[in-house]
Amino acid sequence: MFGAALKTREHDNYFNVDGGEVQSRPRAAREDERGAPSANAQLMPTAARATYVPYPFVAVVAQTESKLALTLAAINPRIGGVLLTGPKGTGKTTLVRAAGELLPVLERATCPYGCDPHGANLCEACAQTRERGAKIAARKTRGEIVELPANAQLDDVVGAVDLRAALERSSIAFRPGLLAAANRNVLYVDEINLLADVVVDALLDAAAQGVVHVKRGQHAIDYPSRFTLVGTMNPEEGELRPQITDRIGLRVFIAAENDRTNRLEIYRRNARFARDPHAFAALYAKETTTYRARLARAIKLLPDVGVSEPAERVAIETVTRLGIDSHRTEIVALEAAAALAAWEGRAQATEADVARVLPLAARLRRSRLKVEALSDHLAEDAAIRNALEQTTAADDAAADDQTPPSGPSTIVSPELTQRPAPKKLPHAASEGQPIATRPLQSGRLDIGATILDRRVATNAGLAPEPQERVEVAAPPRLNILVVDASLSTRDAAEYVRSAARELLRPVYAERERAALVSCWGPRAEVVVDENTGRNIDLVASRLLELEPGNVKALTPLAGALEHVRRIAERFRRANSGALIDVAIFSDGRANVPLGEESLISSALANGESKALMELAGEQCRALAATIAGRAAMTFINLDTYEAYPLMRELAAIANGRYFALTDIVAKIPS
Repeated sequence: MFGAALKTREHDNYFNVDGGEVQSRPRAAREDERGAPSANAQLMPTAARATYVPYPFVAVVAQTESKLALTLAAINPRIGGVLLTGPKGTGKTTLVRAAGELLPVLERATCPYGCDPHGANLCEACAQTRERGAKIAARKTRGEIVELPANAQLDDVVGAVDLRAALERSSIAFRPGLLAAANRNVLYVDEINLLADVVVDALLDAAAQGVVHVKRGQHAIDYPSRFTLVGTMNPEEGELRPQITDRIGLRVFIAAENDRTNRLEIYRRNARFARDPHAFAALYAKETTTYRARLARAIKLLPDVGVSEPAERVAIETVTRLGIDSHRTEIVALEAAAALAAWEGRAQATEADVARVLPLAARLRRSRLKVEALSDHLAEDAAIRNALEQTTAADDAAADDQTPPSGPSTIVSPELTQRPAPKKLPHAASEGQPIATRPLQSGRLDIGATILDRRVATNAGLAPEPQERVEVAAPPRLNILVVDASLSTRDAAEYVRSAARELLRPVYAERERAALVSCWGPRAEVVVDENTGRNIDLVASRLLELEPGNVKALTPLAGALEHVRRIAERFRRANSGALIDVAIFSDGRANVPLGEESLISSALANGESKALMELAGEQCRALAATIAGRAAMTFINLDTYEAYPLMRELAAIANGRYFALTDIVAKIPS
């Protein structure tokens, strides 16, 4: 399963739960049971992998740090993998797929999971073989890269019911997912930041425990899955969840090559590879063989490599000085230092090795929320101490008399936070998950419903149909807040905060996500994106920090709507059936169109502000039309006099709601 290629397997793997055994039967035997394929059947090619030639790893120009990180992860699986982050078109995917041809040859059991015959993390069949005192059958095979696509569903990853076995043999069987194939291999996830949350949760469980637990109805099975996780991502498309970031050992930022000579060489090599991949690979065959041999020696040497005490001290003290809380940082750094020593043929890792690998291990580990969290904790402790002092003081009554009266507060109309009524579920809940059934369409079989339908259909003299299990749980929801913080909205700032806080209440209660976009100055900015927006407290604190800017004339509403479009598009790609709500707080004075800041500044200097406003307005209308139907949009006009009609126009174009701020938020006496 290297790259997009297909790989023929000698066995297809089944979990037969009826007898509590794991079965692996030859393909030919299964075809004899099923019968020959029909004339109209589309046969999958069995030699597709032979036609795929990966780009040689040693032929990659520059990228020294990236190649070192992938090499160290191949030598020492305890490092925990590699994250390559950078803009598109910088060779991230090419580099990872090229590294697949360098993976070591390992002894693997002939079971469906390729267990280590001498290890402890075994599948049920291998464990039973060892308990009987028999030798686990094994063979030596090269490791492979198992690719997990960004649009993968949970059943693809952990495994699913085998429909043919259920219908033709009347047995409940499970077909293992990608995590089974990834055991003792490399699991590669392109655009890892766009994975659905449920898939990320499955990866986290497998990475933490080394075991995948699959449960379907009353049947359950566990299988081993210890893998090296390699992910690539474009940071422009959103951040990666901190939980999975912490699980990946080494992090590399891949930037575009600035050296003209290297850029020219990159082009020439890619051109030669595109014309004749086989001939190009043959040019680097000797270097590839040498690299593989060196890698094999390093893997063999690694168990005997020690880490000096000075190296340990440097790693731990440096991590402590950086204020990194995760203990994985020094663990990864020292494991990488040992791998580096083995790569260079040395029996001990030194301070110099730690200094070389520590940047790879420590990047992206310092929490941006730590300072805020510590400040909040200190403030909370101070408030608790103050309350205790006031409670135990002798002059409580006097202290109460001196309490200053609170100022006026605000009230928000419930009309703002109203949401459409949820659709009625078509079937009763089962195990906490609402479900329904329908004739089989996409392959997710409901065994019980199928058996029942077969009995009813037989009694009625009708042809039975397989029934599909349909999950109708509430889809994921993203709430995007756009706040105009230009100087002209200063008087409305307090109202905006109150209204936005009310909008965040149901988001917090329902454990949904939020994103925050700031709209003022020469360009709009994403303050909190959809991934970081899992932390609703962070969104609320960032909202309080949005002070009106010092530039009255600039309102980049078109840029803010473009951010909304991109965020919504990313979230919908990562979460099938997602619901998106957008609330835009602005006075409608859009006068900064999309485009180069220098050109906009020049136009402003030349007195072309009216033309800019007209262009910005047209862009806003076009973007609102694009977003219409894909998100529920609410426009709140911050201008008391509603002098600019743009907000009403956008609401009409987007089929959204329109409010004047003073109609939904008001001050009330204390």
